[in-house]
Parts: sequence; structure tokens; C-alpha cells
Amino acid sequence: MNTPACRFSLFLLSLLCWGSALAGQSAPVSRVVLYPGSALVERVVQVRAGQTRLEIDGLPASFDVDSVQIEADAGIEIGEQAWRDRARSAPLNAEEARLEKLVRELGERLNSLDVERKAAERALKYLDALATPNDNIHSGNPARTLETIRQGSLQAQRRILDIDNRKVDLERELEARRQDLEQVRPTVLSVRQLQLRLQAQQDGRVRIRYLFADAGWRPAYRAMLDGDGRRVELERIAQIAQRSGEDWSQISLILSTGQPRQRVDGPLPETWSLFLRPEQRAEAMRMAAAPAPIAARAAAKAAKPLQQPLFEVAVTQSEFATEYVIPGKLSLPADGGKISVSLGRLQVPVELRARIAPRQEKAAYLTAQGKLPDGVWPAGEMQFYVDGAYVGRTTWNPAQATELELSFGRDERIKVAARNLAADSASAGFIDRQTERRIADLFTVTNQHRRPIDISVLDASPVARDSQIQVEAKFSPPVTRQDWQGKQGVVAWERRLEAGAAQEFSADYRIRWPQERSLQGLP
Repeated sequence: MNTPACRFSLFLLSLLCWGSALAGQSAPVSRVVLYPGSALVERVVQVRAGQTRLEIDGLPASFDVDSVQIEADAGIEIGEQAWRDRARSAPLNAEEARLEKLVRELGERLNSLDVERKAAERALKYLDALATPNDNIHSGNPARTLETIRQGSLQAQRRILDIDNRKVDLERELEARRQDLEQVRPTVLSVRQLQLRLQAQQDGRVRIRYLFADAGWRPAYRAMLDGDGRRVELERIAQIAQRSGEDWSQISLILSTGQPRQRVDGPLPETWSLFLRPEQRAEAMRMAAAPAPIAARAAAKAAKPLQQPLFEVAVTQSEFATEYVIPGKLSLPADGGKISVSLGRLQVPVELRARIAPRQEKAAYLTAQGKLPDGVWPAGEMQFYVDGAYVGRTTWNPAQATELELSFGRDERIKVAARNLAADSASAGFIDRQTERRIADLFTVTNQHRRPIDISVLDASPVARDSQIQVEAKFSPPVTRQDWQGKQGVVAWERRLEAGAAQEFSADYRIRWPQERSLQGLP
């Protein structure tokens, strides 16, 4: 039948089918590669055979469009693409939606209480009017009528008091949930739509990748020293966070130590020109040094501060980037909250030694030394544990280190004492007219452990920076190392101290210099 009504129905059906083909499709985040200061986000959308157009709505408009890469399975040809941004009117993540709904419900409950209070006030006002003398009302049984009015008035007043108390609790909860909403509400003010033309010869998938700046990860470590002091267990930890505006739910996550770079060519030298600066008059110099105008200072003060980055990005210089594939699926909220993920543990054999610098501090610090594990170890915060007890934390940066060296805090069972043997000045000789200074100290180290321990006692001997300065040094017992760890003048006694034993170390320095000159650097 080819009636006008039938043709009109077919036209409406074709419009509905075309509209359904243009409806926005879902493209959830499926895979993310996190770098120290950015993220490569991958979305996947399913297309059907014969599909010629693809629209994806609701993308957060916070990524770089120039970094977008679009790939498709075999049998799907990608055509032109267009991006459209519009103001955001709906929540981007589940927590924002939940809090918005909760704030709205609390507001509606407060409005309902206001309505109930007004009704109770009207009832109370009506009962007050009945309580006034009136022959027609009180002619039947005045006592019963007054009692009814009194009971009704009490109930209305109690109702008003109960509503006021409930309102106080609701207002307090509403304010708290509003603050929570402001904390999780993303700074993304717009959402982005992708319009893509394609030719799908068969069913398949389209993958969309782009770089996003407000995400990243930061390495952290735990070093756990066992009871016998022979091994250190190193645990790699990644602190990850993102502020894309939408939750990343059940994604495949890869952490990389690399840095994606937009620049592909290096800088080239330009002509190096030297000029004499033109002379300036005093008036021009005073004008240049004058403070900024009031309007400029006000504008600078009114400028909105930039949002703090999620992490302080440390550049890792290495030949190749290291990647960590997180097993299973991971969900990462969009509120910038940091989540810690363990990347694995390894046992490192070490030698335990107590390091002592008695001139700086009369204390011994446990130090574990071993071979630095292979791989890339970016700088990060490290927490230290001894036999499961937390010791402290510090920033660990092994980029320039050739061996593993970790400090596990003070050893209270090693006692250190220092005694001054000589510290005097005198004129030595009338002819050469030189001044002599003698500095001599005795250091005593006592091992109160029930086992022997290796110790390193360090001291900085004077280093003459002028040929007219003479330094004579005597050590007892003789030092084991000169210029310890490449530090000029730093000497080290290395000994094994038996359980309960004590050892003395003395350093005796004689310094001479011309009498008419003053010497800097003496204590």
C-alpha cells in the first residue's frame, strides 16, 4: 500500500533509525599508560558492519586534541574527525553524582521540614485564637474545650521544637556534604564530543588514544632490614593519581619511567652577539626601579592561583624507560586522591656497618651496603624498617650511585664518647715568626651488643689550601682509608668491634702558618 500515511510512517521510521545511528556511543577508558607527569589514555568503542558514522559524547575536555591517535581493526576505514566542546551540565564521575544527589535530597528534606514547621505554626495560631473568651465556643463544656486546646498547643510547640532540632542536624550534614562535593568536583568545565566518519565492512573496534596532563605516578620505596643484618628487602611502591574528571573503572594500567615528548628536534646554536649596554640617565634608572602601578599590582593580586600539580615530577635520565604492568584490573577515582600500588619486592644481600662521625655527633648510625639492583630506580621517598619497627624516612636518589647504601637510623647500643687532648695556640720560633695550633681529640666507641659489629669512625683532617700553611697529622691507630669516598681530607678507621668491647681512636693535628697572617677555618 502506497498511501500518504504509509509514506509518512516510513519517513518517520527512517528518521528514528538515523537518529539512533547518530546517538552517542559509549567509549570507556580501557587502558592507561601513566608517566611521572602525564598519562596516555586509551578508549575502545565497538562498531558494527555497515556503520558510517560514530559519535562519542561526554569526554572531559581536558586533554590535548593534537595528541589524539585513532586506530581501527581490519575492515574499518577511518575518515574525517571533528571535535565539539560544550559546557558541562552533568556529573562526570560516580562520586560527584552521588554527592550531588545526596545534597539535593538533604535540601529537599530541609524544605519539607520548613513546610511542616509552617503547618505547626498555623495550628498553634489557630489554637491560640480558640483560647480567647467566646461564649459560643465555651458554652457546652468549657473545661473540656480548654483541655483540648491546651493539649493541641503542647503538641504543636513540641512539633516545632523537634523540627528545629532536626533542621540543625540536617543543615550541619548538608554543609559537610557540600564541602565534600567541592573537593571531588572536577575542574573540568566542558565536555567534548567526537564526530567521526568511517566505513565499517565488518564488526570491529575503534581505539582512541590521547595524552592527558593532570595525572601521573611517583615512585616510593620501603627498605626492611632483617634481624641478622645480612639482607635488606626492597619494596617498590607506586603512588598514582589522576584528575581527569571521570573515574577510571576496571582499566589495564601500565607505569612507565619515561617522559613522552612533543618535541622531536633539538635546539641549534644561534649567532652569539655582544653589545655594549647604552648609558642610562639617572631619571630613567629611577623610573625603571619604580614599583608597578597600583592597577597592575591589583590585577596581579586578583589573578587566580594555579592548581597545584599532583606530583613533583623528577626527570629520570636513563637509556631506556622501565615499564611496570599492574596485574589485573584497577579502578582510579578522579578526585586526585593518591593510591599506593606495590610493584614487587626483592632481597638484596648487604653488609651492616655502624658509621660514626664523633666530631659532628656522638652517635652511631646503622648503614647497610650492597650491590645496587639492576634496572631504573627513579628518585623517591623511602621508608626504613628494622625488624618490622618503623625507623624513619628520607628521599632516596640512586641515580649517581654505584652501590646500594641505606641508613637505618641510630644504634643506641653503640656508645660514643669524645675527649679533648689539646687545643692551644703558641708562637713557634722568633726568626720564622710562625703561629702553631694543636688540635687533638680522643674518641672512644663501645659495643654494647651481644654480637660483634663492624664500625667506621670518620674524621675530617685539615686540608691546606695555601703553600704557607703546614699541617701535620698523627692518627692512632693508623687510619684505614684516606680521602674516604673521594672526600679530600676525610679519613676512616674501619674495625670489627667485638661484643662488649671498647676501642679508642685519636687524631692529633699541628697547624702552622705565618704569624702576620690570620687563618680561616679553625674551630
